[in-house]
Amino acid sequence: MIAVLGCQGCGTCSRVCPTDAIIREGGKVVRIDQSKCKECYECVKACPYGALIVMD
Repeated sequence: MIAVLGCQGCGTCSRVCPTDAIIREGGKVVRIDQSKCKECYECVKACPYGALIVMD
């Protein structure tokens, strides 16, 4: 599972997500659609702000 903390709204994660699992509102990521997420963590790796965190 990926938690979202402190999204800055840059959109990098949305561009790299291969399954379109990033849910944005007001220009910022509010959550990850777990039913679409394949846990590749490309969004986590791509975020320049460290706003996406892998949770156990």
